Amino acid sequence: MKKIIFITALVLSLNAEVVDRVVASVNSEPITSYEVSKTVQEYHMNPNQALNFLIDQKLLQDELKRRGIEVDDFDIQQAMEKIANKNGMTLFEFKKLLEEKGEYDKFKKQLKTQLEKQKLFAQIVNTNLKISPEELKAYYNSHKNEFTVFKTIQVTEYTANNPEVLEKIKQNPLSNENVNVQTKVYEYNEVPQNLMFLFKNTKVGEFTPPINNGSGYVMFYIARKDGKIILPFDKVKNVIANKLLAQKREEILKSYFDRLKNRADIKIYN
Repeated sequence: MKKIIFITALVLSLNAEVVDRVVASVNSEPITSYEVSKTVQEYHMNPNQALNFLIDQKLLQDELKRRGIEVDDFDIQQAMEKIANKNGMTLFEFKKLLEEKGEYDKFKKQLKTQLEKQKLFAQIVNTNLKISPEELKAYYNSHKNEFTVFKTIQVTEYTANNPEVLEKIKQNPLSNENVNVQTKVYEYNEVPQNLMFLFKNTKVGEFTPPINNGSGYVMFYIARKDGKIILPFDKVKNVIANKLLAQKREEILKSYFDRLKNRADIKIYN
């Protein structure tokens, strides 16, 4: 079995001027100090975390190439559109939001890696993952804080024809904008399912993001929450199943890449 060869301990001083040099190699593919520095800045990692991340990326790319797995721009755009729709936005609006935050390129890279892992996972796992009813119930019983919500909630609902108007309301709720405003009080079991965790995760005194509701945009101000109740198991079992499936996929992929790493020719240089 091939092992990682540590020539010397990696010490990178990113406060000093970065000299682009080879600091590691994976199966003879080099990793440069510039790549490490860029990863540190982009993902807010320390140098060793960045190096390990780049090693894993090289191993992933090697395995994708060996298996003939590809993710192209069409795959990425389709995935982004699904994410946008789940968040009540068009693809254009979602891209614009990411660009305004300066996160578009980073998000696109992360999404590409995620899609590559999904395709790889589909190849290395021959049977469908299944979550037993016992696993679902056990997770529910040991994570009830995740499903503890308000008994009643009071919200101010703002609706408008475009999200920019709602963003202005966030800055000044009393501004004279062309919006429809309603105050509503919901019992927990009256809250639409797609809004429940949005309301749960938005603090009192804060606004939710604008959401495309099909005929315009809606945003909620959380005025108050009263009481506590644990959502019934039947209401959240699908949420739990999706979470456990994602965890199992990551565990299988981690084990797979640990074996790849042990077999790979990885060298770290000073």
